[in-house]
Amino acid sequence: MLTKNENISIEQSLATAAARLAGKQLLRPGDGLSQRIPEQDSFLSVRIAATGPATPEFEWKRLSDKPKGLHHRIYILRPDVGAIAEGALTWTRELAAINQSMPAVFDEQVRHLGREAKRVPMRSTDERPIAALSNGANAYCLDDVALCLGMGLERLLLNVEILEKCAECFVLAYCATANVKRIPWFVKFMANGRLKKDQKDAAARHLRGERSIMKAGY
Repeated sequence: MLTKNENISIEQSLATAAARLAGKQLLRPGDGLSQRIPEQDSFLSVRIAATGPATPEFEWKRLSDKPKGLHHRIYILRPDVGAIAEGALTWTRELAAINQSMPAVFDEQVRHLGREAKRVPMRSTDERPIAALSNGANAYCLDDVALCLGMGLERLLLNVEILEKCAECFVLAYCATANVKRIPWFVKFMANGRLKKDQKDAAARHLRGERSIMKAGY
């Protein structure tokens, strides 16, 4: 169990991450951010405030409790996930408008987000099973929100930026030609293999009650 000061430090880190994403207009008022805290079998979440300097309202939940809410269900379904961003990501949400999943068009995308950013026809408030989110990817577009996942908070921040850059390129290209070239299969195979290896390590650490370690380099 962590001390009160350690919990305060965790809250400050999450607030800083939320402010960074909001400052870049990647997350907007009402959007959510959360982080798994495996040391005490819990996760911490916060919503982006409607006014800039407002005091963040944090919510702690035990992972062993009955799953309630989308973030809780994802943490139970995906032990590799250490942080989640949920919101109206500008370009990723456009996947819902064109009703398309984003295929593998960049190697960096596959390395950190998976083989595709899947379009999932459900709302974040639906209580039905979310098996579509078990495919090991780190990006999804639901009917009402976009989701970006990461093995840890730092990795999530980078993943959100990668996701939006890739989604912008794909949506513009798709709307212009509807024939977007994919990366070669062997590049996709190698990049996705590295992601799976990292996810396996992250899941093992989380299940042991430890934080995942962000790997350096590509």
